[in-house]
Amino acid sequence: MGDVVVVTGPPGSGKSAVGSALADLLDPSVLVEADWFFGRWRRGAVDPWLPEAAAQTAPAGRAALAATVEFARSDAWVVYDGVLHQEAARDLAVRAADAGAAVHRAVLLPPVDVCLARVAARTGHGFDDPAATRAMHAAFAAEVDGAEADPAAEHAVLRDDAASPAGLATRVRDLLLAGALRAPGPVATGGARP
Repeated sequence: MGDVVVVTGPPGSGKSAVGSALADLLDPSVLVEADWFFGRWRRGAVDPWLPEAAAQTAPAGRAALAATVEFARSDAWVVYDGVLHQEAARDLAVRAADAGAAVHRAVLLPPVDVCLARVAARTGHGFDDPAATRAMHAAFAAEVDGAEADPAAEHAVLRDDAASPAGLATRVRDLLLAGALRAPGPVATGGARP
């Protein structure tokens, strides 16, 4: 079985660039881009960061997690790039454990001003909402601050805003191989593969 590596954080944290670079460092690897699943809605689509989108985001999120677990059955590293809060990470860990896979999680959390500037500078990306960016950043900050006091919810929090995506991906890979990215919830006994 493969292992799942979640690269998460608020909008503008760099998770897509870091996730892609990390997938290039692992062999064999699969990159699951959660945004793809949320973007499948066409007519009647509601922006997924809005509260009224819950009826659409719930099945899209389940589909992304199901695909992640299925790819993990292939004995590949599966890099999940997307917003995945602790409760959803626990759900993924349960699903993955049932499939014999371990889940690891890295949270990218540069300062909120960095995230806001990156979101504002995007071109060709559907998300540009500063209020939603602030809210998601605050949610991740509250989550990781609480987790740092709870060793059972251990995971890596990378707050570096100056490192390149390749540099952060290398750091995530090194933490992964050192066993420092344990996800909340059950983790398969196999652990990270060398």
